[in-house]
Amino acid sequence: MAFAMRMQINDEIIKKDSFKDMYINKKRNGFSFDVQLAYYRGHYLSDIDLLEVYIDGDKVNQEAVTFEYRGKELPIYKLKDAVTEFWSQVEPATIHVISKDGLPVGDHEIELKLMLRVPYMNIGPGHSYMPLDSGDVLKVSIEE
Repeated sequence: MAFAMRMQINDEIIKKDSFKDMYINKKRNGFSFDVQLAYYRGHYLSDIDLLEVYIDGDKVNQEAVTFEYRGKELPIYKLKDAVTEFWSQVEPATIHVISKDGLPVGDHEIELKLMLRVPYMNIGPGHSYMPLDSGDVLKVSIEE
């Protein structure tokens, strides 16, 4: 991909105050954070071409990441099939990341790579559509 459109209309794509530890059987086993689209229009979840999470530069295994919107939680590979689920620009979605024992104590950088295609902006032959970068980076500090 040679270029992507970026139109950040929100102060934050990753909502800094939304970062939370996740617990399974009373043991920290991951984290979650809320995400808002960086575009003035909403998109169908099936328009998501790429969703990856990185912790301190290391990519998280796709099987450990889920996407939740309006109470429906989907694994990343199922987003392409969510053709009737419309993600409104004003409503955040939640990204869940399962990580054994959660994040260790200290400072961490969480990066979200989120690329969507804009289905009404055909930019070339072969059904090529304008890519939209809706990614962000969040720095978090984990305390004991």
